[in-house]
Amino acid sequence: MFLAVILYCSVVTDVSTCDVMMRKNHLFETEEQCMYEINVIAQGLIATDHYVKAKCFTFIPLRQST
Repeated sequence: MFLAVILYCSVVTDVSTCDVMMRKNHLFETEEQCMYEINVIAQGLIATDHYVKAKCFTFIPLRQST
């Protein structure tokens, strides 16, 4: 499973203008699905003059013990 994370900033030299976006309620089955989704979102942010860094991370959820 993969977790999508996007860092976006209004001013590249001012970290106070940055924020992180994660889809915490939705994990992707494949890295390709994750990459497609973050590319769509990143392109939208770039179109609004944001600086963007996006990455898909391998994520192994902990299983709850019963």
